[in-house]
Amino acid sequence: MSAAATNRPPPTCAHAQQAPVWGGLLSRCRECGLVATAHRPRFEYGEAYFVEEGTGYDFDSPFARAFDAERFERELGSLEARGFSGSVLDVGCAVGTFLAHAKARGWEVAGVELSEFARGEASRRLGIDVKASLRDLPTGRAYDVVTLHHVLEHVHDPTGFLAHEIAPRVGRLLLVEVPNFASLAAQSEGPRWKDLRPEQHVHHFDPETLRATVAAAGFEVLRVHTLAEPMWSLPAALRTLRMLRALAGPRAFGPDDLPAQGPANAPDWRPPQGLRRGIIAASRIAMLPLVRWIERTLRAERLVLEAQPLGTRI
Repeated sequence: MSAAATNRPPPTCAHAQQAPVWGGLLSRCRECGLVATAHRPRFEYGEAYFVEEGTGYDFDSPFARAFDAERFERELGSLEARGFSGSVLDVGCAVGTFLAHAKARGWEVAGVELSEFARGEASRRLGIDVKASLRDLPTGRAYDVVTLHHVLEHVHDPTGFLAHEIAPRVGRLLLVEVPNFASLAAQSEGPRWKDLRPEQHVHHFDPETLRATVAAAGFEVLRVHTLAEPMWSLPAALRTLRMLRALAGPRAFGPDDLPAQGPANAPDWRPPQGLRRGIIAASRIAMLPLVRWIERTLRAERLVLEAQPLGTRI
């Protein structure tokens, strides 16, 4: 039975006309282009999601530690190079990995996390009281930088959430990262794209719909760009080459193409050594121009938007 045949939820935007995508697994608004999961997900982020193999993300696995160190150190370095410092609020901070990197670099950190287990872990690791809700933060407190790392795709009303809950907390800069539905990976792999996760993700943003969502919430969008996955490997090189087939035109996918979701990280991963490490480094150098072109054309997998409150001068 396809997703289109069972309990289709009301549109997630204000427009009524929806077109099925990938056999009804997803729906796209005919007016604004916003893509949503046809079944409204109601995923529970319990302890197993954060510590066990399965459909979650084991934040303490060797792969996760290396992966997150690459992405977060690079992000923080970029912010600092452009003059940002001071306080940072990470909304949906999970077990506090990003905030741990920020704290080690001298930032004043605060976090919000819905999951009781992850919130307790983040509080313990950071030595702060991570809050369950934005409403639990000090009244009127704004932060120099507010980050949402792979959070907005889980939110049922992203515009309202940004306008009413996030905007009052942003002092200088809002940074949002989501999976890029316009990426070559999404277009070539369809329902087998690892970042689709329709059992968890309500919305699937591309550069235009993310920009429109944030602007509608009252922000001035400063920059939209895409980033390739931070961890390079031989499988990543082969996958990058396979993704190029999307340039020939979109493929037809249906819900029957959806595989069972595996773990979000690589449980058997170990840092490459010796000859393998050299081969991986050489392949990365050789393919770097292609990767940079994919990023510049907004087709890499990580979609990043930076915005400021209207009237703010950065």
